[in-house]
Amino acid sequence: MAIGPPTGMRDWLPQDALLRLQLMETISSTYRLYGYLPIDTPVMEDLAVLLGKGGGENEKLLFKILKRGEKLAQAKDHELADYGLRYDLTVPLARFVATHQGKIPKVFRRYHIGPVWRADRPQKGRFREFYQCDIDVVGGASSAYEVEIITATERVLKELKLGQYWFRINDKRLLRDLLLGFDVPAEKIYPVCVLLDKFDKISPIEFDFELSNILGKGSDVWHKVRDLAIRSSWGGVDHNILLSETTAYYEDQFKKITNQSILSRINKVRAGLDQIINSLRGINAESRIIFHPLVVRGLDYYTGTVYEAVMHRDSKASILGGGRYDDLIGQFAGRKIPAVGCSIGFERILAILQERTAGQAVAASPRALLICDEGDIGLLQRQAEQLRNEGLCVETYLDYDDVGKQFKYAEAAGITWAIKRFDAASSSVTVRYLPERKDLALPLSEFKARLGVKKPA
Repeated sequence: MAIGPPTGMRDWLPQDALLRLQLMETISSTYRLYGYLPIDTPVMEDLAVLLGKGGGENEKLLFKILKRGEKLAQAKDHELADYGLRYDLTVPLARFVATHQGKIPKVFRRYHIGPVWRADRPQKGRFREFYQCDIDVVGGASSAYEVEIITATERVLKELKLGQYWFRINDKRLLRDLLLGFDVPAEKIYPVCVLLDKFDKISPIEFDFELSNILGKGSDVWHKVRDLAIRSSWGGVDHNILLSETTAYYEDQFKKITNQSILSRINKVRAGLDQIINSLRGINAESRIIFHPLVVRGLDYYTGTVYEAVMHRDSKASILGGGRYDDLIGQFAGRKIPAVGCSIGFERILAILQERTAGQAVAASPRALLICDEGDIGLLQRQAEQLRNEGLCVETYLDYDDVGKQFKYAEAAGITWAIKRFDAASSSVTVRYLPERKDLALPLSEFKARLGVKKPA
């Protein structure tokens, strides 16, 4: 019998679970500053909700749930399942909004942190069960909501102290029109976009080979697409764009377009992007927002602006992504409802934090161990409760054991203070500071101050 977790899933030891909880708390508290409130949805959804709603490749990775009892016995081979585990948090949001119309405000701000499941092939850094974190505005058509979401998310990145990053923004319509202006045939737009999206993840030789298979090597359109890709990947390009006038950095690419109708559409989209970028820089002088024409995002439901953030030291892997999806929710609600959101790469950021804190104890609430002597266990527990009423996080050792072993237990559990005696009458304690093997007799108020305990509400 296998005793490990199912393939592609994990057990969480206390230190990792604490780090995950702290990440959740940092994200949640930051988004609440902007008026975003938490929601939750069932881990299961009806297959009709999960299938055919723009999830792309994710739909092929669904964990389907068999019908139960008599329904399963009577089901035909192709009708064995009726539910599936959610593979992201956006499609459940669309169903949620449609379900609760009239109960939520016209402009609905929410965040959602929770596990999702994909029947993917497990490998390093990729699991079948993992956490996602989404922030969305439903019902907001103005580009000011993009500005708000990106501003809030950049604040999250600053709070997490991840290091230098780039927040890349584009519009899904712009790249399509740019390629049409380069004379890429309409039926080849999608495969070219897919190839451009992975430009920095494959070698130049592989890129040229795949591009040749799509457009024919050496053609005029082949050179235009290749030049755009190279222009977007020059060393230091992001820094130069940060100092430039937004989309104007790619003016040489736009000048290649001679079709005035296409150029007019591009200029309209560019104006919208420039407005967003300038607004972001006006609100936050430290914003790392840049225009990047190759950002397309993989999901089919995006309809306008798209964005992602990458670490400066590793631009091949995004740590978050999102965009505007004005058509998805209307498929459930029966009317057009604009929406824009962002999904933080929770697991990727958690991995960065785990690497940073490797070998270090993750700080939990300051706590102390109340030592058990040969006295009354009931009295010990009553004393512990009195200390908890004072706001102290107190763990009790409930077996009669050598005091030295109790100290070792505390150290193994990451506890640095042991309470040897508590005198309720004088409101004082005798404690040992374990890292220095030093005993102190302190008023309870001073001990609380040393632990950084706030006064209970």
